Amino acid sequence: MTKAFTKSVFYNSLNYSGVLQYARRSHRNDVLILTYHGVLQTGSESYVNRNCIPADMFEMQLRWLKRHYTVLPLSEVLDGLEGRRTLPEYAATITFDDGFRNNFINAFPLLLKYNLPATIFLTTDFIGQRGRKMWTEHVDSIIQTSTSRRLSLQMNGDLATFDVSNKETKEKASDSIRRYLKTINPAEREKKILSLELQVDAVRESVEEVDERYAFLTWDDVRNMADGGIEFGSHTMTNSILSTLSPDEARAELRMSKEVIESELQKECNLFSYPNGFERDFTKRDQAILRELGYRAALSQITGFNLPGDDMYALKRINIARSKNFSFFVAKITGVQPRLQKLI
Repeated sequence: MTKAFTKSVFYNSLNYSGVLQYARRSHRNDVLILTYHGVLQTGSESYVNRNCIPADMFEMQLRWLKRHYTVLPLSEVLDGLEGRRTLPEYAATITFDDGFRNNFINAFPLLLKYNLPATIFLTTDFIGQRGRKMWTEHVDSIIQTSTSRRLSLQMNGDLATFDVSNKETKEKASDSIRRYLKTINPAEREKKILSLELQVDAVRESVEEVDERYAFLTWDDVRNMADGGIEFGSHTMTNSILSTLSPDEARAELRMSKEVIESELQKECNLFSYPNGFERDFTKRDQAILRELGYRAALSQITGFNLPGDDMYALKRINIARSKNFSFFVAKITGVQPRLQKLI
């Protein structure tokens, strides 16, 4: 009996026993903000990381959300959190980080089908740039498409060696390496990435699943979705983690990404999502810059729910990761799975 099977049985039992429904009711006055990244049609397990989910699972989740929550545009949720309006029980909002084209191709038609709003946070330097990848995605693609069996990287003064001979070890190596690279400044990070590239025997240039996973939106895609009711915000220009930047670098990322979105859409951009988004990834300095530049709110990736009076520049979200088990999704958004993840 595998660990994955045991987890699946456990979460199914919580769902069917009514525990998850009780947990959902206990958060009925809280605001739920969900984070998605990629929605894929290929459905293959051979080349996706855990932040991508299959389109059929996304549709199941949307149907369930529509039945059990009042899904509102983020701007209306912010009105409630600021005390400008009364929010209904079970208020929720859907967000996407990064700006991948699969959001337009796969997610947008399903959002329209179920008449559900969403907000997409754009990494503006990559929108409309065919073939470009954010550094996190570039590192992942180096590892996932490599035919090398091992990769090494100098990390924190030691040489770490990673087995990348199969799908499971590649995913573990990608997670570990990207986690480390998120802690260093961009110049040092690029040197480390180059060292990985130099070790790779061969990288497949065009693979259907690679293209679907990593291609970015075009500005025409963005405008089409905006016409269909999708809201847009900034995710910086380059997906750099703000706490690793100098004050001038951070200000440039926040100011220029905002200006680009406003120029392309001809409307104000006042919504922001922190790259990576955990406590260590942004500071009071960054929150002050956001306020000065006219951003209304900033969303973190700190797990949790939100209430009126919470810090509008550190709003909590729940990240929706790949899982074949629908009960796991329910456990996650009802707050049960985050409490249990260290125990099982």
